[in-house]
Amino acid sequence: MVLRRRQLLIACLSGLSTALLAQEKRPLELNQASRAELESLPGLGVQRVERLLAERAKAPFSDWADLRQRVRGIGTSGAKKLSALGLRVNGQAYAD
Repeated sequence: MVLRRRQLLIACLSGLSTALLAQEKRPLELNQASRAELESLPGLGVQRVERLLAERAKAPFSDWADLRQRVRGIGTSGAKKLSALGLRVNGQAYAD
């Protein structure tokens, strides 16, 4: 009985972790994302999200180069990380 409960618990936790990983990589369009969606991404704190939203209010981002030029603090490694987490600019992932 104890073994069966452990197996069930392991199966549930495995399914939960798979679902969470899939959710993290779901594409999120920067030009349409809400404040809460942006703040949920690791690496985007409140201040960086504020800068993103302020620049986006002026004009939508055309591509990753435009984003990196207009928003201080998003370099190559940050752009790669955000893209790997599912952030997209005009539907595009970051490419070197």
